[in-house]
Amino acid sequence: MKQVTSTAPASKARTLLGGVLVLSLVSSAFASGSRVGFKDAFATARGNAVVATADNPSALFYNPAGITQLNGTQLSANLYHLSLASDYSGAGGTASMNDDFVTVPSFYVTWKPNDAPWAYGFAIYAPFGLETEWSDASPLRTFALKNELRYITYNFTGAWQVSPALSLGLSVTYNRAEADLNRRLGVFGPTDLFRFEGDGDAFGVNFSVLWKASERHQFGLSYSHRTSVNFKGTAYTVPLVPDEPASGRFEFPEVVIVGWSFRPTPQWNFEVNLDWTNWDRFDTVTVKKASGDQPLPFEWESGFFYEFGATRFFDNGWNVSAGYCFTSNSTPDLTYTPAVPDSDRHFFSAGVGYRGTHFSFDLALQYADGGTRRVTGSPPDLLGATADGAYDNSITAVSLSLGYRF
Repeated sequence: MKQVTSTAPASKARTLLGGVLVLSLVSSAFASGSRVGFKDAFATARGNAVVATADNPSALFYNPAGITQLNGTQLSANLYHLSLASDYSGAGGTASMNDDFVTVPSFYVTWKPNDAPWAYGFAIYAPFGLETEWSDASPLRTFALKNELRYITYNFTGAWQVSPALSLGLSVTYNRAEADLNRRLGVFGPTDLFRFEGDGDAFGVNFSVLWKASERHQFGLSYSHRTSVNFKGTAYTVPLVPDEPASGRFEFPEVVIVGWSFRPTPQWNFEVNLDWTNWDRFDTVTVKKASGDQPLPFEWESGFFYEFGATRFFDNGWNVSAGYCFTSNSTPDLTYTPAVPDSDRHFFSAGVGYRGTHFSFDLALQYADGGTRRVTGSPPDLLGATADGAYDNSITAVSLSLGYRF
């Protein structure tokens, strides 16, 4: 691609930079693609295999039908403290992404009158989102600098215990999303910059089932409907084009989780879950702006989480857990961006917890190995360079949950 100078006509520059806006907005969508699925320390310690257990207030996220198991008023708060690391090597050189720890909080409250078949709950959590940052001296600076996406869900739930064996849950959610995306252009000088800031909101609905087939076998199903968020904001191009309004509508995918809990004795709980995210909905997105609409074709593949967990309960209220989770990569090379270092990952976790008369806590440690992903055929920047190369990805996390029952 020919280099564009600062003397190019504004109309031509707008056309060229429209592609930059598109790629930056795609980064936002891909960042949301890295689901933040770990919302409770007990669940995290078990490899997130809890949809068929769902016996603490975080059930509002994992399986809202489970709150019919919780009598009285119960509170829970969780901090998921994680570091996402990515090391790059390729034709452009080498680079390491900033791997500072980021904290993702969650809060839950449930209420069920004694002997009543109804239960209610409210929760705040972040089911999607990512924060990544590559150095301004990185060879990848024209693909990603600092990129943030925050997606906050406010969950209002009602659950009904149809029979001693069957409970149903229905949640209405209000979802608020914000994005701040940055990258160098690499054409107009060392300080040129493209930035997009935008936000949007949407309502959603979740449905869930908990079935106690017997004392030993329990099954769970959770379905979260897709949400469609229209990001509206401003695009800045330094130094060439003044800021202009920009928007793009993105569908955050539906999620389906099914699970089986096996309890051979009251002291043991084993569970397996299959967790599916429908990324196939991402086909073509049209980004609207004053300098001309930009259609964006891309191909995403639906991804699975395969989850397994085990917990040993002791008579004094303590428990220990261990778990494993495998997540499949959903981002093809042809749309790869280092703003979202996606890859197949193996999560290993372990934790300890305590359940008292009123107070409870859980602590979990987690490590995810993403191996080495080799990218070829990724989108070029304005000068024709690509982000092709090898990426070594990993996640280290600690999760802490505190609960209280009135």
